Amino acid sequence: MAAKIPLILWVGLLTLTCEAKDLQMSDMKTYCVGRYLVDLPMDAEINGQSYRYELGQIGTNTSAQTTESFQQTMEAREAELKSGKQRGGYNLSNVRRQGMSTWIFEFEQKLLLGPSTGFEAHVWDDGVTFSMEETGYEPLKFKEVLAELQTNVLSNLHARHPDDIPSQPGFCLKGGFIKNDGSHPHYESAGMSFKFAQWPGVLVTLQTMTVTRLGEMKLLQRMDSGPVPEAFKDLVRGIRFIRRGERSINGRDGEEMLSTVPSGNGYHLHDFRWEAHGTNLNDPLKPTVIVDLESGMKRGDDGAPVRPRLTDEQAVALFDAIANSVRLRPVDDAVSANMSTPIAPLGTLARTGTPCPQTGWWTCPEAVANEIEGGHRQRFEAGTAMPVAKVLPKRSFLERLSGRQRTHDVNTVWKLIAYDADADPA
Repeated sequence: MAAKIPLILWVGLLTLTCEAKDLQMSDMKTYCVGRYLVDLPMDAEINGQSYRYELGQIGTNTSAQTTESFQQTMEAREAELKSGKQRGGYNLSNVRRQGMSTWIFEFEQKLLLGPSTGFEAHVWDDGVTFSMEETGYEPLKFKEVLAELQTNVLSNLHARHPDDIPSQPGFCLKGGFIKNDGSHPHYESAGMSFKFAQWPGVLVTLQTMTVTRLGEMKLLQRMDSGPVPEAFKDLVRGIRFIRRGERSINGRDGEEMLSTVPSGNGYHLHDFRWEAHGTNLNDPLKPTVIVDLESGMKRGDDGAPVRPRLTDEQAVALFDAIANSVRLRPVDDAVSANMSTPIAPLGTLARTGTPCPQTGWWTCPEAVANEIEGGHRQRFEAGTAMPVAKVLPKRSFLERLSGRQRTHDVNTVWKLIAYDADADPA
């Protein structure tokens, strides 16, 4: 028996060595998250996803596989809303249909301080339905919201196979892609988490979000700020720091903190984070980027966190391999140039329903003598369908009291009057 012990120890050491070797991640799969890419081991499973873009969170489902079934779903939804089944006390005020693949339900609610409006939008492409919902807009602001929703969001939103990595500029989300070169300031966020069958309770998360306020405390500042409450002092004393400090990854300057925290059951759990703060307000190309690795995220039968099967060294190796792979998704220079470089001369004309030949600012004849929804000049992305002009007639006394506004859709001819670099949106 004594002669077998060294052999058993040697086999155990060999097993750990092989596992550590596996953590060199020779077999990896690339995922597109927002405008970033990240590599995960082949056996990683998606645990959850969340995406917000400009006007709200975007949900994805594949229940409608044909345009016919999508139409049936939308007709049923319209019937529900007309029967009063919408949330928050809002009433259905209008329904917009753009072809067979886009429906927008408009809501209104009368409050003491004035009417509040909102929308529920659905767009279908290649078996995937994308949905957005947002409320709480003032009526005048809502006109701009609808124009932005139709022109820059829904018309650029298309289905994407989960394994496809686009070469053109834009924003990846669950089952989809929004074509956009990132030059137009706006808010967007993306998050994807991963779990592993071989390491129960280990969760890795990548998050990106555009900056909405400058001057926020960085990771190490937050960790070191403020006194520790008495109730948590024992817990804090049990924290072991593996690594902390500044760390740059693929051109992004950030900070990291890798620690283990006591579980209260005789073992420690991993809590690793790398964080790079965005430097520009509402800049989609320079967002805040966060990578987290946590263990103990699964509970056992006794309610306690599952003990990690990873050693500290293996957890660090896994975290480093994933964090080091996070990078801004490269795009085809020719495609990017076509989206931003002027290729159509000023004065170019484009009819309603035809593809926009040039990203820039456009106007139409109806805007000369009438107020139109979205303003007398509007920004359209190259390749999107040129919209109708929504003429806003003068409101009657009753309409002004109720906050309602009629619109007349007019097929028109749009005229290019300015490129992005030459135009002031105001």
